[in-house]
Amino acid sequence: MRRTFLSVAVALAIIGVHQPALMAQGTASGVSTPASEAREALARAYLRMDRAYAAADSLGRISDSTRMRVNRTFDRATFSFFGGRFAAAVAAIDSSVQLLAVASGVPSPSVTAVPALSAFPGDSRRSLRVRDDLIIPMRVVAAPALVASKRPLGVLLALHGAGGDENMFVDAYGQGIAARLAAEQGLVLVSPTTTPFVQSAEPFDSLLAVLRRELRIDTTRVFVMGHSMGAGAAASLARARPSHIAAVVCLAGGASVSVPGAPPMLFIGAALDPIIPAARVRAAAEGTPTGRYEELAGEGHTLMVRRGVLRGLAWLAEQRPR
Repeated sequence: MRRTFLSVAVALAIIGVHQPALMAQGTASGVSTPASEAREALARAYLRMDRAYAAADSLGRISDSTRMRVNRTFDRATFSFFGGRFAAAVAAIDSSVQLLAVASGVPSPSVTAVPALSAFPGDSRRSLRVRDDLIIPMRVVAAPALVASKRPLGVLLALHGAGGDENMFVDAYGQGIAARLAAEQGLVLVSPTTTPFVQSAEPFDSLLAVLRRELRIDTTRVFVMGHSMGAGAAASLARARPSHIAAVVCLAGGASVSVPGAPPMLFIGAALDPIIPAARVRAAAEGTPTGRYEELAGEGHTLMVRRGVLRGLAWLAEQRPR
């Protein structure tokens, strides 16, 4: 859902600094168009689905059959979205929300607007200036209590999938569960627009340089997690910067990494995934000497992320600093 949550238009605060820098983002008044209205409707529908799925799943109220039906319907909606059929995608998602409400007994949530900021303490919209022609929007969640503790902080770089944006791991993907769990583990969550990280390791280098200047960073606890396209980017970073990354989690995607000194990597596939089938994720893990593969039953390509994050963060907590 490309730039899905940016209907609440965010302008980059470019302040003429020529070194890599993190900058606060200001708010700009956007001009409403039919396309932007359609994207915002899709964003609201996705948030309804994300909240409903997370609520029902956390209560253990999703049966196996309902999980499969909801995931298959949602993945069909994804294909409609990528085909430019926004109205069909919204209708399919909302039908899944209603199905889930009836089957689980959890009322359907109401989402009337996309969020400006989450409820997580220390959440901010930032921009990373890598160079004058490359400025990357991101969300950074640095819990004030962690920052005030003066303890070295680990980093979780979270990379969204194709069609998403920097807000996915904070506002969605299981109601931002990655941000909450990261804070509990003493990690700063950094969720940028993924595409530049697919193309080069330069943004990763710039980001680490900035974080070291602004915060007390534990460079032995720099983790990367990615979904779909973001999983591919995470694998590329592990290949390009193996000594700088403590461990990697690839959700519904990724690629094999066999360079010397590669970090431990957990690959999690989704059994019902029609976009990146679980067999491809398993093959990537099997081609990675430090790789491990796990599979989520009954899950499709996108809704698997909540359970994937839960498992992935638990696994990261088990990894020793490098």
